[in-house]
Amino acid sequence: MRNKIILILVLGLGLLTRSYQYRDRASYTHDNDLAGWVIKDILVDKHVRLIGQLTSSPGIYIGGLFYYLQIPFYWLANMDPIGGVWLSITIGLLGVASMWYVAGFTPSLIYALSFLISNTEREVVPTTPVFLWSIWFFHTFVQLWKGNKKWLYVVAILVSLIWHFNLALILGVPLLLLAFLKHIKTYSPKEILLPILLCFVLNLPLLIFEVRHGFTQTRALFGTLTTVGGKSVYTDRLGKLTQTIRYTLRNANRIFIDDSIKLNQWIIPSIILGGILLFSTWRWLMVGWMAMYIAFFSLHPLPLSEYYLNGMTIVWILGAGLLLKKLPKPIVAIILTLFLYHNLDRLFSYQTNHAGYIERKAIVSFIKEDADKNNYPCVSVSYITSPGNNFGYRYWFWYFKLKTMRPDSLAPVYSIVFPHGYVDRMDKTFGSLGLIFPDYSRYTKEGITKSCSIPDQNLTESMFGFTK
Repeated sequence: MRNKIILILVLGLGLLTRSYQYRDRASYTHDNDLAGWVIKDILVDKHVRLIGQLTSSPGIYIGGLFYYLQIPFYWLANMDPIGGVWLSITIGLLGVASMWYVAGFTPSLIYALSFLISNTEREVVPTTPVFLWSIWFFHTFVQLWKGNKKWLYVVAILVSLIWHFNLALILGVPLLLLAFLKHIKTYSPKEILLPILLCFVLNLPLLIFEVRHGFTQTRALFGTLTTVGGKSVYTDRLGKLTQTIRYTLRNANRIFIDDSIKLNQWIIPSIILGGILLFSTWRWLMVGWMAMYIAFFSLHPLPLSEYYLNGMTIVWILGAGLLLKKLPKPIVAIILTLFLYHNLDRLFSYQTNHAGYIERKAIVSFIKEDADKNNYPCVSVSYITSPGNNFGYRYWFWYFKLKTMRPDSLAPVYSIVFPHGYVDRMDKTFGSLGLIFPDYSRYTKEGITKSCSIPDQNLTESMFGFTK
């Protein structure tokens, strides 16, 4: 009973860190716009999709599972994308409970409270479940290594999920294969074939897509793998290795402390790594897991982002939990109390850029109301901003039934400004977003009617990363 109460409290902290001001802090970027577009494509356009959005690797798409998982949440929110946030919160709480099951109280408390983890799990993107996947990857390896054959079915599930979440997760598969080979002589043909059949069935969307499209992704994946060791933005191997290690250390530190704490980046990772080497039964697994990530991304010419390395984040939490277990309880209590205070302070003091979900929804809603007030059957929207910040509005145009045309038409032009400093004057502001009204006097009824006579270009023009 006591353990259940503690688990409920830890889950409560996890819910707090992931849902506090969830509307105010909900970002809304191109990825969110794409997700809404994919879900609209499934529900409204009745298009059964096999893939999601295009990834940063040319020719490779993310799987469609995460978009299908969002559908019930969109439906409950009447197609408002804020519903997707609750999918991410649910995934985060499953991660907290999974960490409790796999590693116990301390790692689950770290997982629940860490601002880096909770803030990452607020994001409604296909990579959100990577932490959850990694927890079960570790536990599955341990069970397979011990000879628990039924966990081979979990391997089939985990492998099938890689395409849907993050292809970098495939780097851990050789370790699962190693655990399987340790006891391969004890498996019957049935015990091997049934998990393979399960993996085949779960990967049918990928296989069907590949067959229908000439194995384009397979060829693209092979192509990107053959670039390993090739030229990158760095002129030497050491430059890319240094960047990968720097990102690894930065990710590790951010699990526990804020960037404002000026601590040498090697201190916390070195202490945790030392604890793993000294005390962990699975030291070679944990170190090997991280080494594979560092080696691969040091050799691959793909420009590196921190989220590519999220698959190894769980190792730092498991290592920290193991190290704390070896310390006297009063010291552990002090460390966890400071960790609680520091991360709750990070949570409550965090400032958004005020250009996310609330502001973008509000600015498009206002344009729709103003257009209706002026009897405009359609409008144009221009963007006074830096490249990339003009994305993240098209789903809202559809959501509010705002017919839009290109700015070079004769439709009234509303200009969205971000940040405010780009212009000297704005007619209305929505957080960090500004709006400049059309010059109403210059538009004629005839010109507007002519411009609006063609189909809604918001629906007909291509969207970056989206494939029908």
